[in-house]
Amino acid sequence: MEALVFVSMDFWGFYRELRYFHKMRSLVLISIFFTTVLGGTLCPPRENIYPCNCINIQISKRMMNTIVNCHHLKNTDSLSAILPAIRNIQIDQFHLYNSFWEAHKLEVTEKMGVMPMDWLSLLKAKEIEIYDTALGSCFACQSKMTCKNTVTNRFAAMNSSTSEKFCALCDTGKGNAYPWIGCMSRLKQFHYSHGRLQSIGADMFPLEMRELLVLNLTHNEITSVRQGAFSKLKRLTTLDLSHNQIDYFFFNTTASSLELLDLSWNRLKDIDSNLFIQLTSLRQLMLASNDITELKEANWNKSPPSLRFIDLSENPIHCDCNIRWLNGTFHVSTVIEGTCATPEDYEDSAIRKASRMLIQRCDEDGNIGTRKKSSYTSPISLL
Repeated sequence: MEALVFVSMDFWGFYRELRYFHKMRSLVLISIFFTTVLGGTLCPPRENIYPCNCINIQISKRMMNTIVNCHHLKNTDSLSAILPAIRNIQIDQFHLYNSFWEAHKLEVTEKMGVMPMDWLSLLKAKEIEIYDTALGSCFACQSKMTCKNTVTNRFAAMNSSTSEKFCALCDTGKGNAYPWIGCMSRLKQFHYSHGRLQSIGADMFPLEMRELLVLNLTHNEITSVRQGAFSKLKRLTTLDLSHNQIDYFFFNTTASSLELLDLSWNRLKDIDSNLFIQLTSLRQLMLASNDITELKEANWNKSPPSLRFIDLSENPIHCDCNIRWLNGTFHVSTVIEGTCATPEDYEDSAIRKASRMLIQRCDEDGNIGTRKKSSYTSPISLL
């Protein structure tokens, strides 16, 4: 009898283990299905992430997006409280907006207007977007573990800067520092706009960013771009530095794939004569609303054949005999936006049109004369 009881108990124990195994296998398969096939992960219970919210959006039979929205958070602690609930889910978009303003009112932004400890390593979000939030200067530097992120491909912080200081390098307290942007090894787009950034140097991107394609630093207070600032961004295709206070710019990198360069709404008076040497793939150059008065042939004659659009609108350009070279340098399919400001004869004339007209009017010494008379003689005048 005792042997029978032992066998019976052993059988039921084996049966329970077998059921547990099948149950766990099902959960693992479901987890794999949602993280690989659907991309996102099912949202956790609302009470676990309040005051944030999570949304699953079905975009096809086999695809869904997981979006986490956090708004009106008082300070860092409010966000830290939900990190354990979201650190294990695959997030397509993480939004933090209109937050940390209580910390700002209490003048503790540098301490309580920052992201939670190790958040950049723990948060598995493809896109991180922060806007209208009071961030401290070192908002991304809270880390105990080695900073590593292989998930995020887009990071944006807009209208969220409360300090002129921007910590590109994070002090470890051990006599060294690490670049927090460089932690995101799969990053394709980096946006830091409508802030108070004043300069860009090599310390912003000290590590090679092999995947970065788009860099957007528009609407800041940038006055200087130091040499080597973009030397590690060898695959960059779009650089937007518009709406800043830059009066000189030189793009220095050994291998450039840049296609669009936007320097509009700055304080440029001219372009560097060596600007185009590294920009062999440039297609669009935006220079609208600067202080450019002259178009010097020596500065433009090295432009690449790929260049197809130049925006010079809203510049006080003086159209004299020195712009005759323009139509002969740029391909006929290259669009040049912009008009002449002076002299009066060419005011509001399209730059390309003025260049053609000046070929006819300028003498050998480069002085504007009267329009050349036509050699055509009317038959009536012979009567």
